[in-house]
Amino acid sequence: MFEFQQNTLCVASTWLVNEGVISEPNLKLLVYRGQIKKVAKGGNGRRAMVAYESIPDRYKKIIRDRGIDPYASVKNIVFGDYMEWDYKAESYYSDYLLDNGKHLPEEKQREYTHQAIVFNATKFIANNVVVQKRFGGKKEMWSRMQEAVGNLPETWTHTRYKNVLSFKRAIKRYEEEGYGSIVSGKWLNSNSTLIQGEVADFILAQYCLPIKHTVPELIRIYESVREAKGWKSLSERAVNAWLEKTEQKRIWMLARDGRDEYMKNFGHTVTRKRAEWFPNAWWAIDGTKLDLVHFANNKQKMAAELKINVVFDVYSEKIIGWDIAYSENHASHFRAIKMAVNESGCRPFLFTYDKQSGHTTSKMQDLYNRLPAKGGTHYSHKVGRKSSPAEQIFNRLQQQVISKMWFSDKQGIKVKETRNKPNTDFIVEYKSALPTVDEFNKIFTALVNRWNAGKQDDWELNRNQRYNEETEHREEINIMDQLSMFWIDETKVKKYYPHGMPLTVEGKDYLYEVYDETNNVDLDFRRKYVGENLIVRYDPERLDEFVGLYELTPSGEKRFVAYAQSKRMHESIPVLMKENSKALLLQDVETRDLELKRDQEAYERLIERTGISRESLIEEQELMVKFQGHLPKELQMETDTNSFYSRY
Repeated sequence: MFEFQQNTLCVASTWLVNEGVISEPNLKLLVYRGQIKKVAKGGNGRRAMVAYESIPDRYKKIIRDRGIDPYASVKNIVFGDYMEWDYKAESYYSDYLLDNGKHLPEEKQREYTHQAIVFNATKFIANNVVVQKRFGGKKEMWSRMQEAVGNLPETWTHTRYKNVLSFKRAIKRYEEEGYGSIVSGKWLNSNSTLIQGEVADFILAQYCLPIKHTVPELIRIYESVREAKGWKSLSERAVNAWLEKTEQKRIWMLARDGRDEYMKNFGHTVTRKRAEWFPNAWWAIDGTKLDLVHFANNKQKMAAELKINVVFDVYSEKIIGWDIAYSENHASHFRAIKMAVNESGCRPFLFTYDKQSGHTTSKMQDLYNRLPAKGGTHYSHKVGRKSSPAEQIFNRLQQQVISKMWFSDKQGIKVKETRNKPNTDFIVEYKSALPTVDEFNKIFTALVNRWNAGKQDDWELNRNQRYNEETEHREEINIMDQLSMFWIDETKVKKYYPHGMPLTVEGKDYLYEVYDETNNVDLDFRRKYVGENLIVRYDPERLDEFVGLYELTPSGEKRFVAYAQSKRMHESIPVLMKENSKALLLQDVETRDLELKRDQEAYERLIERTGISRESLIEEQELMVKFQGHLPKELQMETDTNSFYSRY
């Protein structure tokens, strides 16, 4: 009933119908719609076959409930189907030289070539999801492959492994060291014992150089000074074996490949106790380049310029907040965290982030102080410690989800393996189909949903289900707390100019004006605050609408003054004017005249109250000149008296 065709597990259409799994009309309809994939047509003695994985889950459940494992029921597993002759391995072992200058015995050349072919097939199966299922999936494939390798014909002279552990260990070594890992110890070159003292220092120092000598190049450099120094001859195999020992490898890897690679291979790690963790116990944010190519209005018509900030719930690994922007800054962090709070409806007990400058600004630190639950905290991870769970989760998100998109540029500049590099020719060929930046929010939403619906191999529940687990540790956050939390204060006061309050966020300029309840320019506010320094408080998601203005009291407290709206912009071209736009223009233009008139009248009232005017100034100075600066006391008193009474 089940069999593999074209490396696809198939089931006979007649079996599905006869066993009552699905009715014939329904089967035909689903095949017609493309919801069930037909692999082989029936007729002339052939059976119609459909792909098992394309069958809807409700029908698969019927099959499983009857105790049938479709993959386990297929017995014709042929390991040899995946074995191909390895000419490179054959050449490697035929050219391999021993210490005495001789070649390996022919039977060993054949044995090691056979072993390489077996290992190649094993690696292919282990890395191919479809073929894995043919061997029982990830849990069963290693034991089944070990059994299949042991049952190959005796003409194959490879090693028959006694258990899965030794088999997997040999595969791992083959992946790391290549063909040389298969050569038996008794054939290995023994002159690595000559590498010590000055010889060891010379070889290691040369190999540590950032120009990254290969071992053959290293041997040539060594040979150029060997006779003069009285050193003995060394083989490539001996030098390579000596360099691969941990004691030497730690030194040259740090020098050649840098701190990141060194820490990956040798850095000590701390194991965290996770048994009692729960949803929303720990949130972590990470930001990096988004490895997706988009359409761009440039010469190449494509670019990968976007950055992504993601907030993870560490316990479940669910993405609860994210933001896409052209730069990783405080505003992008803010939007991602705001989404996380809206999604969760609660506070985390621990919030962590990296040392990126956007996190360390006073405005974000103020938000982080208000974010954690009672008794909670926040902190940044040390640079280079690799202790951020967000970074570790993000790497898997990139590899498992983001890099699967056809327009992904994979894993950035540190990628070394070909399988992790983009096919740039393919992307260039289809660049006309690249998504625009405006489409990326929808695209990343789909990727987030895919990630959240997935799980780690040893988990029973997916990330959404783990996140929704009940917990006694949860501090809700109400809507008023959310509104007050997600306003950002500018760290420095800003002047309110005659033309309004300017503000720049993420490189974009904004201009605000205070209007009264009748939607006119607020003349009373302008009378008090034009030219004054104020604190601007804003919601990064509502910058196009309004901001709050606050003044600092002598004690350093912030006192609310007014809300400022986006300043009205007026069209000067008559044909482009909208309805009522001219009236608003005239209304705003009149502001200058109204303010001038108001302040002129205020000055005139001041003159009336004090008697101090330009005319009185002229009179006083004329009298001063007339009496040469000596005004008689009686006249001075009379002048002062008249001046006083003139006020009324």
